[in-house]
Amino acid sequence: MAMKESPLSKVKISFLIVILIFSTIAFPANTENSPNTVETNTVGSSEEIEFPYPGDDWAWNMIGTEYAHQKGVTGEDVVIAVLDTGIDYNHPDLEDRMWEDIGHDFVDDGEPMDKDGHGTHAAGIISSVAPDAELMALRVIDEEDEEWVDLSEPVEFARENGADIITMSFAGKEGAFTPEFKREVDEAHDQDDIVNVAAAGNEDTDEEYYPAAYDSVIGVSALDSDMSKAYYSNYGDWIDLAGPGGGREDQIFSTLPGDDYGEMIGTSMACPFVAGSAALRMNAEPEESNEEIKDHLMNTSISLETDEYLGSGLVNAYRAAGGQVPTPIMNLQIEINVSSVGLSWDEPWDEGASPIKGYRIYRSEYGSELEVIREFEEELFEYEDEDVEENITYQYKVTAFNHHGESLESDLIFATPRKESVVPSSPRDVSLEFSEDGIEVAWSEPIDDGGTMIQRYNLYRRELGEDGEMNMLAGLSPEISNYLDKTVSPESEYEYAVSAENEIGESVKAFSDPFLVPENHQTHPKAISSPRNVSAEVLEESVQISWSIPVEDSDSSITNYNIYRGKFEEQNDLKKIGEVGPGTYEFIDDTASEKTDYYYAVEAENEEGVSIRSRSMMVSTPEGFSSGEIHGFIQNILDRFEDVKISLVLLPLLGTASILILIVGLWEYNDKRSKNR
Repeated sequence: MAMKESPLSKVKISFLIVILIFSTIAFPANTENSPNTVETNTVGSSEEIEFPYPGDDWAWNMIGTEYAHQKGVTGEDVVIAVLDTGIDYNHPDLEDRMWEDIGHDFVDDGEPMDKDGHGTHAAGIISSVAPDAELMALRVIDEEDEEWVDLSEPVEFARENGADIITMSFAGKEGAFTPEFKREVDEAHDQDDIVNVAAAGNEDTDEEYYPAAYDSVIGVSALDSDMSKAYYSNYGDWIDLAGPGGGREDQIFSTLPGDDYGEMIGTSMACPFVAGSAALRMNAEPEESNEEIKDHLMNTSISLETDEYLGSGLVNAYRAAGGQVPTPIMNLQIEINVSSVGLSWDEPWDEGASPIKGYRIYRSEYGSELEVIREFEEELFEYEDEDVEENITYQYKVTAFNHHGESLESDLIFATPRKESVVPSSPRDVSLEFSEDGIEVAWSEPIDDGGTMIQRYNLYRRELGEDGEMNMLAGLSPEISNYLDKTVSPESEYEYAVSAENEIGESVKAFSDPFLVPENHQTHPKAISSPRNVSAEVLEESVQISWSIPVEDSDSSITNYNIYRGKFEEQNDLKKIGEVGPGTYEFIDDTASEKTDYYYAVEAENEEGVSIRSRSMMVSTPEGFSSGEIHGFIQNILDRFEDVKISLVLLPLLGTASILILIVGLWEYNDKRSKNR
């Protein structure tokens, strides 16, 4: 966007946003007045996305948001004025976080509804860092980037209505702003103790951009996911802090208007990370002044190794929230032997307010109270526990400690020393949650995998009051720990069970409490559950995959079944290998290779969509295994080049390349045939 001529400034300023356009980045030229192309990469709706993050998202993990929230610091009682394109205040992840009067539209003199997306995206970032802060939406530019208001007015509004923080994801050269605007910003800082935060700009220059360069404002640069300078970010000694801004590969995920979510990059995204962290500091230390808050954020920031100066460092949300003890140790791993248990770990994400002094190892038998079995004041990241007995399940925890105390809680890890593998123990904590979409079943992993990897979870359901038989709903990947069952009926009572299965066999089922579906529940007539009882069997020249129809479905709505295959060591890398119509419950895979561990998955499809995939156990093809078709060997060659999307259909168009691939396939085929003789 660009700031068009306002009655006061007569100068345009760039709005700091760089948006993904189908994975292609659109950037302005490095000129003062060039606008950014505004497009949106929408990646999901509110029905599909759990927000706020920080979850598994790189940007939130980078600044330690989750650890701040573990301390109970969430930005409560802090009001943040967002000067932007407005906010979609009806968005399900923002509506409960709005300031009591929402805000004001200074463009059209009404409600500050966002019709562009930039302001809603920034607001989502703030709310994910400081989820209990209140958002004051101040719309200062229209969706066409054709009209900017006198920016002194929204700053004055924020001051008069109790804002604690003002965040501004826009920038321009000094002449782009009126003296009145600068005076209001300075007075907000000097007279009202407001924390002002602004984006540094996306021109990849050390030239000063405003309002970030004002002394009364915290100027924010942008980092990529590898902690390097984002390639567009401005830099220089006039910048105070850095925040996650994203780059060509990793973008910033947040809310968009219309109950949607999407990804953007820019210092516009880095700025609200710092504003949210300032809100955490205000919540933790409400008596601190704005300058004390700024000093704390800068002094506790994470050091950067960059050629250009991007501020004191990356903002640290955990330390902003008052974190003094170390964060939990990272990547706790376990190695189970017959007579010992080996533990290894990585150092905490943040050492806290003083250096780490050492580590403590806790242990107990499962279900008993943990006790310290070893403490050492040195930089060790592994420990061998030799005081164990066979066939007893132990639970372990490792903590770090510094001068201020012991680290935040880390996850427990379980170990059962044994000579031979057995079936797993049962999954834990099976629970049900009802919504208008159906019943979501959730569970936790078993404490004991039986000494070998769990290959799948089996989910069962029965309707109480009928024959009482447990019907299998799906076989699910071991990474999955929940399942949404949309095929439930009103006034029916259901009970669910989950088992874990490894190569030895299936565990005892763990059961949920029964649940009675309300009589006013609206059924989903086209909802489709997963195929059941998926299995794979290695034949002489192929692998046969078979399955049963989804529960309570006679194939009436199913249009086809899709079959997928993956190598077992690449759990999440599935490739579709075929499809069959309704009424067919098996598929022959004649493209498998010898000496390979595979698993297969099947999904059902109808006009509404596809089911969750149901998977098989692992099967292993032996040495000398020979597919019955030359096609199989060519397909395996093509799989290696999947990134360039070559398919069998295109072979005739590839000239010399197709001949070479065919020769390699025939050579491999003949080589295998010779081995079988």
